[in-house]
Amino acid sequence: MNRINQTEETRQFVGAILEEDGRADTAAIRRRTDLTEGQLHHQFRKLERHSIIEIERSEIPSQSGSRMKIAVIPEDKLREAKSLVSHDRQPERTKVDVVELAEKLDELQATIEETHEYVSTNLYRRMEENTKRLEALEAREGTHE
Repeated sequence: MNRINQTEETRQFVGAILEEDGRADTAAIRRRTDLTEGQLHHQFRKLERHSIIEIERSEIPSQSGSRMKIAVIPEDKLREAKSLVSHDRQPERTKVDVVELAEKLDELQATIEETHEYVSTNLYRRMEENTKRLEALEAREGTHE
């Protein structure tokens, strides 16, 4: 699965849940963060999609009649959740073959040069020829009027 995009909103959201011992409803998260309603909903979806949280619903409906969401960090995701809010987190090293990238860049450069050569020698010449033909046709048509 794709790595989670670690935004400040994500850190605030997960931090609030951790401060509530790994289980926090929307109201508690709202009290502990400065996230907007839209940001809260986005974080619920994002973190559930990445399996960092599970979403439960409160037993008692809110004033609006809907049951409030509760974000729960599963025990097996606790370490990962804590790493999201850690400020000393080391970035994951990329697995890129620099030599392979350089070779691809050289191939791309060669393709660009070939394309430029083709355009400048063939297409440009054809455009000039067509422009001359068009001018000749327009000149001939002008004499027939």
